Amino acid sequence: MAVVRMSSVPFSPVRQKRRTSDKLIFISCEGSVTEWEYFEKIINMVFVNINSKVKIINVLEDALKKNTKKRTIEENKLISSSNPKNLLEKMDAFKVENQGVYDFKRHDEDEFWLIMDVDDHTNSSIIDADGKSNFDKWNDVLSECKSKNYQYAVSNPFFELWLLLHFDDVNSEDYSYAVNDYHSYKSTSHYRERLSALKVPLKDNKHIDPKYYNKYNKGAINNAIARAEALDIESECDYPTNLGTTVYRLLKSIAEIDAQYSNN
Repeated sequence: MAVVRMSSVPFSPVRQKRRTSDKLIFISCEGSVTEWEYFEKIINMVFVNINSKVKIINVLEDALKKNTKKRTIEENKLISSSNPKNLLEKMDAFKVENQGVYDFKRHDEDEFWLIMDVDDHTNSSIIDADGKSNFDKWNDVLSECKSKNYQYAVSNPFFELWLLLHFDDVNSEDYSYAVNDYHSYKSTSHYRERLSALKVPLKDNKHIDPKYYNKYNKGAINNAIARAEALDIESECDYPTNLGTTVYRLLKSIAEIDAQYSNN
């Protein structure tokens, strides 16, 4: 398997003394490929005016840089599993390690985002050796996020739904794969197949094909924001308990900063 190519350009957000926003946005991605590629590409191609304002932190970055044969057992386990706790710990570690660089304590306006999928994290019947259910651990992560002023963008059932919303409205079959009280998580290629039918397929089921980078333009992103916002009707829950994605909230925050710089 080929090594996933990470960006070769050293990149760190910077603060600029000007009338526009001094806010920096930090994004912790869990997905082994798709999420990281999506944010890396749109920040450097669509929101290029503010690519110095956003930092993408990939939980699996170190493992993904290695050839498959050189990865440790633990690294392969991380790549094949999904764990919101890892995202939280990665963000915590990043803040500690980079306090001297970004002076977080003096900048309450900064935003820290965790990108997560519902998957089977809300399943209370899956219990670990310590007697703790997936749902308990999920709620622990969300509670800790709130206490640390971290924000989270959650997709139900997973991130491919957010990609789909760039190009089409959801249909009744899309709803049938949502994780809710009547339907538990099920691995499916449905949303990838939908993207293929719309002529924006994922390469090897994960990678955003470079041939279609230009499809994820500002117009498509605005369409995705509008569609996702229309699905977000659960005022009593801060993540989708049916089909939906709150990734649009993060994109609205990024677009807001971008608009300030575009108008200067």
